[in-house]
Amino acid sequence: MRIVIDATAALSGGKVYLDQLLPQFARLAAEHEFIVFHTGDFDDFASRRFDNQSNGRFQFRRVVLPFAERGSWIGSSGLRMLWRLFILPLHLRRLAPDLLFSNAMFGPGWKPEGVKSVLALHNSMPLRDELVADESSELRRWRLVALKRLMHRALRDSDGSIVFSHDTKRRLMDCFDGLKCEPSVVYHGIDWGEREREAAAKSDGLQRFGITRPYLLYVSQFHRYKNVLRLLEAFAILREKHPRLLLALVGDAADKTYWQEIEAEMDRLKISDCVKHIPLCPREQLLGIYGNATAFVHPSLAETCSFPLLEAMAMGVPIAAARMSALPEIAGDAAVYFDPYDPGEMAEAMDRLVWDEALRDELSRKAIERAKSFSWSETARQTLQVFEQVQYRER
Repeated sequence: MRIVIDATAALSGGKVYLDQLLPQFARLAAEHEFIVFHTGDFDDFASRRFDNQSNGRFQFRRVVLPFAERGSWIGSSGLRMLWRLFILPLHLRRLAPDLLFSNAMFGPGWKPEGVKSVLALHNSMPLRDELVADESSELRRWRLVALKRLMHRALRDSDGSIVFSHDTKRRLMDCFDGLKCEPSVVYHGIDWGEREREAAAKSDGLQRFGITRPYLLYVSQFHRYKNVLRLLEAFAILREKHPRLLLALVGDAADKTYWQEIEAEMDRLKISDCVKHIPLCPREQLLGIYGNATAFVHPSLAETCSFPLLEAMAMGVPIAAARMSALPEIAGDAAVYFDPYDPGEMAEAMDRLVWDEALRDELSRKAIERAKSFSWSETARQTLQVFEQVQYRER
């Protein structure tokens, strides 16, 4: 099979996804050829991730777009959308692949006859009208509404789709009708294990950042649906009982307006001196930050198969998570849960993990065991199975 992969939307979690998936494709699918369109994220990918035998079956073709550099989100997003709708179909006509795998919320405006398509849907935000309405930026609200419409059209026209949780599948089926086929649920994988936990045990955690006291940990980009303002409220409540406790926020301030609100809220709650923001850090530092945390807190209102949650599980960090979206589905009994709209209940869940060492030990063991069921090789195997089912299914 000749497979074209649209990786032009491979940002954040979507980038991690393909970064792990493509080498697995090389190992498991020797009979297939892959052509990957990207905007620069995979320039050195083959030399980093493939052996010499695999390189010949993979072609990486860079799409040059103005404003695609980091920091020009609005221009980049719009141009990627236009490229996918109107330019990608021309490449498909020229390359005549058997299948298009779109790592985005929607596919091309049209497809040549004979080309089948599979969508990977990483973001459930457009399916949550209440969260879309809560966005402060009119432009962001418009973009999410447009994405929902494009997603619906693409799902009607595609031959298959992949979602990363049963929660997302249920939301899709409730939102949209007239789909050709039900989405396939294929969980993400995690490649961290005992070696990473041993490396974390030798790390100083946050000491290199001047943090030597116990800390709770949040890891993710900062968007409104991540619910960080309520996390800060909950932490302020918790600090009254545990004045030495700190909160580490690790992630990029992707929504600058929301980050300004976060800073203002820290000032209002008088907790700025005990909240540490680390914008970005390399993998070896992140391992230590996970491994030395008292607990990991995931207050998000909309997730599919959260990479930070899987990372925390694999590192054996005790977890407090929102009782919402796919988080309970992914973490199972390896976490304590809270109502993400209730800062008081969130504070109570975090408090349990701070003082109850036996609970932390139990959740740590359960998290490590549960993480073993999320394998990138299995993710790739099931994904290739979807491709083959779509390719050989009668139209």
